[in-house]
Amino acid sequence: MTNLKIFQRLIISLIDATASFFIFQVGALLLAPIYFLPFFPGYWAVWSIYYIVSYCCFRKSLGQSFLGVGIEIDQSIIPSGVRIFLRESLTSFPAIIFWTTRWAPIVPWLSISAFIICMTALIFRNKLFGIKLKRYDSSPASYNSCWIYLTLILAGVLARVVNISYTADKEVLSKSPFNTEPRPSVYSAQKYIDFIKDNRQNINDYIMRLFNEYDHVILCERIHPEMTQYDMIYNLVTDKRFVDSIGVVFTEIGNIESRDAYSRLVDTSFENDTLLEKNLASFMMDNQTVWLLWTNTNWFDFLKRMYYFNHKRKDRIRIMFSDRNWIDQSELAFRDSIIGDNIISTINSGSVTKSLIIMNYRHAFLTQGNVGYYLNRSFPGKVANVMINSANPIKLMMPVQNGYWDVATEQIHPVEYAFDFNDSPFGEDSFDFALMSKKMGLKYQDMFTGIIFYKSQSEQYVSDGFNYIFEPENIKKIEERAGLLPEEAKNPYLFLKGGIYIRDSLEMFGVIVRIANLTIIGVILFSLLLNGIMWFFIYKRRSNRG
Repeated sequence: MTNLKIFQRLIISLIDATASFFIFQVGALLLAPIYFLPFFPGYWAVWSIYYIVSYCCFRKSLGQSFLGVGIEIDQSIIPSGVRIFLRESLTSFPAIIFWTTRWAPIVPWLSISAFIICMTALIFRNKLFGIKLKRYDSSPASYNSCWIYLTLILAGVLARVVNISYTADKEVLSKSPFNTEPRPSVYSAQKYIDFIKDNRQNINDYIMRLFNEYDHVILCERIHPEMTQYDMIYNLVTDKRFVDSIGVVFTEIGNIESRDAYSRLVDTSFENDTLLEKNLASFMMDNQTVWLLWTNTNWFDFLKRMYYFNHKRKDRIRIMFSDRNWIDQSELAFRDSIIGDNIISTINSGSVTKSLIIMNYRHAFLTQGNVGYYLNRSFPGKVANVMINSANPIKLMMPVQNGYWDVATEQIHPVEYAFDFNDSPFGEDSFDFALMSKKMGLKYQDMFTGIIFYKSQSEQYVSDGFNYIFEPENIKKIEERAGLLPEEAKNPYLFLKGGIYIRDSLEMFGVIVRIANLTIIGVILFSLLLNGIMWFFIYKRRSNRG
């Protein structure tokens, strides 16, 4: 095997990695009309294919050709193409990463098994496949490799620009091009669009229909501070049908011991809105659970709106807080079972027959260890759970299903409808709304009864803070609580002294996209620099010969 210096191996790897990156951009554009090629794990797959094609056709990669090395294949009854394919699809660096991370969500036992198999094959790959590196040319460098590399850079940049202009949300593209990235085309999302057109239901009608079959319906909340979802929730719980036949809302947020205090607040008449907000802000200081202070505007606004709806009504909507005050956090690992038990005991007391239950993210799952699981175990067949369209909070706010759902729903306005997952292309999609899973092959219809689409991502926004947080008596309560909580529970709140802090969808969902675009610009500039170094190296070598 040819001995290469570390910096030579590094140069080869960098040229091949960046060349594969630009080839990926071209491939993504060519496939865009019919299929969206996600960057992960698509890039790792393209890089592996790049090695296979390079070795099968030329016996060397672009990076290796620059340094005059390539592969030498031993004689064997097994065709060289087969050995190259197995070697690069199992033991190359991109292949190892691909097989380790390709499952979404990651299934630990599967990823670990794939990693062990690939690493074992890597250790013995020279003997297994009879392929090794060999120096073919003692003075290798030629301008051809530089031209090919430069062409790939320019083609990749052009392909990405065209792909973004073809597939990106036109409103976002016009407002902030730097917050956009390629996503599925409308044509590739057609099966979702067709299903929505034929099967969408009014949100309130859909939830009330579920209550004909189930006693308890869990709503899987978006990220906690997102505002528009609580407009939808308020419209639902104040629907006359809900008021007359359901009347109970359990919430993950809020201390169970504060239920009576909120009822007394609702009973109290205030002379004006200011007095209500001051008293509600004071109540918020006492109605805490895990964190130092729950600052989300939507929660304050929801309780305020429910005050006005319930005050002086006989048939009230009962807001049932379900968590505890976690001053002692020694049992925090059992929080889901505790919240579940609080809800279950209230239901079993006989005062509740049907309820809407608002839980965030995984707490709404019916799988083991989550609130939904404990509820479904206690009331088998009587619990439905419904997802609200959302970016993935664990996967850095990236869209579910690589954006197919967002593209589809944006074609049908207003984005205010719901439907079951069963017998739908949405339900058949692999479940990617989590980072880790114990099982593979899970689909959305295995995890949720149905989904609500309410407002596209471009219409969503988050807000923190509410009026009168920093009244002297409230500051005193916050400081007292801060002295009792562990350090990790003291979420920051001082930034709210400047007022309510609102972030629109571009700021909320665009963080990762902006980071990705900055990284891509860095890759482009680095690749151009690398290409310049290649040109200089060849020129210098030829000058020395002359």
